[in-house]
Amino acid sequence: MIFRTIAVGATLLFASATLAAPAMASANPETWSWGSIYSADRAGKAKGKVVLDRPGFTVSGKLYDFPGKKGCSWLKFRWTKESGGQGKKTYKNCSGTKPLAFSLSTGYMLSIEGKVCRGTATKITGKCSGWDGVWAQGG
Repeated sequence: MIFRTIAVGATLLFASATLAAPAMASANPETWSWGSIYSADRAGKAKGKVVLDRPGFTVSGKLYDFPGKKGCSWLKFRWTKESGGQGKKTYKNCSGTKPLAFSLSTGYMLSIEGKVCRGTATKITGKCSGWDGVWAQGG
């Protein structure tokens, strides 16, 4: 009877530890910083962080549009999904003073790149940085 009680107790302890492990993993997500990425005329800038947590990655940060320059700052992301597909997202800031905060959930991915451009309120017109690596699997 004592052995049976110990075995049941050990099984419950092991099961509760197994269930708690995923919860502990999300309590301490992995985080990487990226940027700064500047537009070619240095009138726009983006920087931020990448967080790995369930259910995948979140890329967040701020897009700056510096005063004294005509137009808007644009930030473009492109990423390769773990499943092999592609993703893309674009952000725009025309404030001239206040940074635009953004957060992008990408799911699980292999890599993501970003570039900062200048443009009007409706489209990118040029003065882009090159594609800059934001995060990649394995470094």
